Amino acid sequence: MTRPPRSTGSHYDVKVEGGKGAVIGDFATVIQVFKEAPAALSSQIRTQEFVALIEERTRNFVGREYVFAAIEEAFADPEFRSGYVVIQGEPGIGKTAIVGQLVKDRGLVHHFNVAPLGIRSPKAFLSNVCAQLIVRYGLEHASLPAEATQDGGFLARLLAEAAEDPEHRPVVVAVDALDEAEEVGLTPGANRLFLPPSLPEGVYFVVSTREQADYRLFTDQRRDLYLRDDDPRNLADVATYVREYAASNRERLTPHIQEWGVAEGEFVDVLTSKSAGNFMYLVHVLRDIATGALTPANVDDIQNLPQGLKNYYRRHWNDMRSADEERFRRYQQPVVCLLATAREPVAVPQLLEWTARFWERQDWDTKALDPMAVKDVLTAWREFLNEERVDKQVGYRIYHASFQDFLADEVGLVTYHETIGETALAKIPGFGP
Repeated sequence: MTRPPRSTGSHYDVKVEGGKGAVIGDFATVIQVFKEAPAALSSQIRTQEFVALIEERTRNFVGREYVFAAIEEAFADPEFRSGYVVIQGEPGIGKTAIVGQLVKDRGLVHHFNVAPLGIRSPKAFLSNVCAQLIVRYGLEHASLPAEATQDGGFLARLLAEAAEDPEHRPVVVAVDALDEAEEVGLTPGANRLFLPPSLPEGVYFVVSTREQADYRLFTDQRRDLYLRDDDPRNLADVATYVREYAASNRERLTPHIQEWGVAEGEFVDVLTSKSAGNFMYLVHVLRDIATGALTPANVDDIQNLPQGLKNYYRRHWNDMRSADEERFRRYQQPVVCLLATAREPVAVPQLLEWTARFWERQDWDTKALDPMAVKDVLTAWREFLNEERVDKQVGYRIYHASFQDFLADEVGLVTYHETIGETALAKIPGFGP
């Protein structure tokens, strides 16, 4: 499988003979083919739900040639005739962007575990991927049987059927964020998504996960690719990202760079060093510099920019608190932490209800709760949030798991878990106050 150059706009074509299946071209074509599948199958396919995530995480995508080359080498290795390519790395290093770019370039069958959206169960994975495999490879199944989502047996069968035709090989399935998949209720020895321990010849999964996550993927058919923040190749990609961002945002960045008294080359070097190899750091800091949130007016020396993603989060959290400590304590902290605790996008009415419950737990007068102040928090923290549609309303969720990790570690989310739980229980007869 040769990865086409992204810059030409070319795509990876899969031809399915005999009128079965579809000709898959660019990413938009892939999504359209799945949407037009028979209703019994298209209703199980969740690719449309991942479009915004993929586009967002692959925006301004650069580099990663060494990662794609390693994947190609694994597929071409005669000693590795099938199996799992596991991309491991810490939050913010770009795992989702890599998987997303693979999907865009190659039109792969794919699934993204997204904890804030509640898309993380084996059932969601199995129904989505099984339906995609049937449509993608023209397999003789009109719908999914009931047992398809109970264990990994039907998935294993479909993979074998898809790989029977040499024209289909390699059959590649991309799965992002295995560490975010549910592990509740699994039988002993089962992995989080019921992934088959053995794969048919010519079948591969490209999987991303945090390092040291207990995903129970026990198999000898496996190659691990580690994304290290201090890897010179990773740092070279970081520098390229900064350089290209500066080139495309020169009008907004140049005045601030000049005020710091550095040349653009030094600016690239400093940001590369300060990022500690983390792309999510660059997403936040470059945007803050471009919008004027981080300038020589509040960071007198460019060398005083926060070092690393966690320090960036800590600085921003403290800056927001010091601007108005009382408002921060009563509105900003609870609203942001409630969003970090929720397992799905939260609409404003639900957020107001949870905030009121939190106020009750603090013995604050809920009559003084200002709904507009809650909405103002969403505006003030907009760059840390994503918007999603929730029952014809706008829902909000935390943008990236690394910020949730920061809040859990440095602020604590137990109180907010309890708040959400109490709110739900209060609606059940016999459990309310």
